Amino acid sequence: MLVANWKMNGSKSLLLEWIEVIGSSLSGDEEQNLIFCPPVCYLSIAHDLINKRNLNIKLGAQDLDPNLETSLTGGTNGSMLRDLGCKYVIIGHSERRIFYKEDDKLILSKLNSASSENLDIIYCIGETQKEKETGQTFLSLKRQLDVLAESNARNYSIAYEPVWAIGSGQVAEFTYIEEIHSKIKEEVKTFKTRESVQILYGGSVDSDSALAILSLDKVDGLLIGGASLNQKEFSQILLKTLNK
Repeated sequence: MLVANWKMNGSKSLLLEWIEVIGSSLSGDEEQNLIFCPPVCYLSIAHDLINKRNLNIKLGAQDLDPNLETSLTGGTNGSMLRDLGCKYVIIGHSERRIFYKEDDKLILSKLNSASSENLDIIYCIGETQKEKETGQTFLSLKRQLDVLAESNARNYSIAYEPVWAIGSGQVAEFTYIEEIHSKIKEEVKTFKTRESVQILYGGSVDSDSALAILSLDKVDGLLIGGASLNQKEFSQILLKTLNK
């Protein structure tokens, strides 16, 4: 499972080129393991291009507003996302938590809203540099996982992204990634509704590190940010990892 998260980047021309290159690089079976999350303003175009080329790429949104019925200026709810062809939605990304001050209560409401609209959730968790340095990593991750456990979500994967690695060019040590992923999997086993779940890694993943990370025993997929914008770079990641 590979997730391309464009964040607040891209253009219509880049989207057209990206779909063309990625669609030409993959077979139908490989496409099924790819989730594309462009900015919400490009979802409709992406959906039309994917259908026009008869691709199996899944479409995801980077966020949603939890209010299904409230008139909210600028809001986009789960029902709208499904109408645009989305199957997935990212919730809890550290950039939303930090820059938009999203707290556990808001994230819980987003999880429940996405679940009510039958969207598959990519739930992001991660620790800051300070939490890592003070030995608080798993306490922080457990607090974030507790929100997921409290929610009504049933169809979800978890993306572990150390906050200190995102956009830094710094990838966590492989032993560290395996240790954290193993602890997350053990914690999920305590949830009443799930025995196992896919755990993705994210944080400055590129074509040089992708295969080695995905080859780790506890890593089930990748959440890729900046490297997913360059279609040639991302094609290399796809071809290296989807058939590993």
